Amino acid sequence: MADYLATLPFEYVLICLAAVLAVPVIVYCGVRARYSGSGSTQKSEFGNDTAILKLVVEHAHEGLVMQDIYGHIEWSNPAYSRITGFSAEEIRGRRPQEFVLTPENQIAPEEITNFRYDLSKFQSGTEELILNKRKNGEYFWNQLTFAVVDGITEEETKIILICRDVTTQVEHVKELEDARNRLKYQAEHDDLTGVANRARLSAYLQDKVASAQENSGQIGILHVDLDHFKDINDSYGHGAGDAVLRHVANVMRSVLDNKGLVARVGGDEFIAVVADPAGSEQMECLGNQILEGLARPVKVDHQDLRAGGSVGLVLADPSKSSASELINQADIALYAAKKSGRSQLTWYTEALGAAHRQRRQILARLDQDLETGDLSLLMEPQYCLKERRIVGYEVAARWLHPSEGLVDPVKLLLHQEDARRIARVERFALRRGLAEVKRLRDGANNPFFMSVNLTGASLRLPGFTDHVVQMCEEAALSPGDLVVELDEKIVRFDEPDGLMAAVNELSNAGCRIALDQFGGGHGGAGQLIHMEADLLKISPTLVAGIESEDNKRQLVKSVIRLAGNLGLEIVASGVEGPGQAALLKEFGCTRIQGKLISEPLPPRKAEMHMREFELQEMIN
Repeated sequence: MADYLATLPFEYVLICLAAVLAVPVIVYCGVRARYSGSGSTQKSEFGNDTAILKLVVEHAHEGLVMQDIYGHIEWSNPAYSRITGFSAEEIRGRRPQEFVLTPENQIAPEEITNFRYDLSKFQSGTEELILNKRKNGEYFWNQLTFAVVDGITEEETKIILICRDVTTQVEHVKELEDARNRLKYQAEHDDLTGVANRARLSAYLQDKVASAQENSGQIGILHVDLDHFKDINDSYGHGAGDAVLRHVANVMRSVLDNKGLVARVGGDEFIAVVADPAGSEQMECLGNQILEGLARPVKVDHQDLRAGGSVGLVLADPSKSSASELINQADIALYAAKKSGRSQLTWYTEALGAAHRQRRQILARLDQDLETGDLSLLMEPQYCLKERRIVGYEVAARWLHPSEGLVDPVKLLLHQEDARRIARVERFALRRGLAEVKRLRDGANNPFFMSVNLTGASLRLPGFTDHVVQMCEEAALSPGDLVVELDEKIVRFDEPDGLMAAVNELSNAGCRIALDQFGGGHGGAGQLIHMEADLLKISPTLVAGIESEDNKRQLVKSVIRLAGNLGLEIVASGVEGPGQAALLKEFGCTRIQGKLISEPLPPRKAEMHMREFELQEMIN
């Protein structure tokens, strides 16, 4: 072999090997600089040049292969045998394509037979990374560097392959790439459901908006929010809630298919972007399919759970709106869908947008007035039929609406979305009401009590009972002077959401509990058993018909009898005439309130009414 190498143009061989044998070649060239004489048999002070070259190539870590113009292997070094597992004798005269290609990269036998290096397209320094197979069947990544040694004729040209086993490096790079891809996926997707997250949605929507602007297309958005999702979490646990969220994501992915992107943007909120929708009919069809899918039961721990939803729809020209504006429009449409009764589809319109902007301005004004305490208090007297006098007041907060006058601010708000505002309104009614009732008590020397309606917005606040007790102490009243009225539709013993625990805390602190609006169609007699109430307030809808409708008269009589048997005090609200009052007294009702006694009044007028009303009673 050394003799064969010696017959080749020596400088060409050195150039071909330099890429992988940089240090040995530098040393060798330094030795050669001190070389004297001429001829292939000349020697340096270290010995024969060919012997040194042979030593270098045999101990190189990289595999070296010499081929003819047709790819036949004429020589290989020991490193190539270590890399491939084939001895030099096994591969001499063969082409590498015959024994190192993986099954996935195999080429036709005739293609191998007809192989010939195209020197017009092939030059020294060309590199290629390819997956090869060792003799033992193990795969490895082979980085090839090609060097061309020109012969006198093209047929005599030699190709030298420098082979590096870079499997470890490639796998490391692949691991890094996989890690980058995982991090990118995690950064763009929701862990629980696997759909896109808000960041990915924003980037996707911006891209689609730009694309639609260029192509004069449209963008469709469906904003989906689950109805009463919190009830599922509170009643069945967060595991059940997670299962429902995954169900929602699967439904939306199935419905949308390849038409766009599905993203989870909040706790139970999802947005689907439809790229280039066919029109409003397609959007409505997609929305209805989603609602139908959500209505299908989800089995969790052998229970079938159903989660309805509301959908806001947007079909827009992206040249007129930005990505953030489109999402805001979808949010406005969703808000309207939820307000209209839930499980609804609602389109965004310019009128809806204008109403939303107006509402936002109104809420900003309300927030300002809540901050300064610029609300009003109304007091509605409760009259005791036995004692024939006013015994207490139901208080409520009112707010001066910019265009509608004095209104109940709670009715302007959605209970879940505006819980913070509702709690602040109720706190105002509590604190101001206690102060005014205390003033009336002192002025009339009568132990008036105070009733106030509260919702889950207040009851769910941490430490709420302690705050109530503190407010009573500040007003020099006891918790027993306070009646907490709870609308029957928010106290559901069959759907525990933490309210019953809060109610029990208030009761244990000494407050009296009243079940309000009883008979309004939301609750039932079971609430009287499961909730330790002190009073029951009959709904005005039942009271309204007792004079003319026998069924209502019998129902009210039965309710009063049942409440009496349970030791509850009975209050009838919405009493408008003396005939109703007489019947209620006959049935055993204890107290009444309504127009017959007085409309809700501001504190000063309530004081005047109290004195005049007492005077009338004395005359009668």
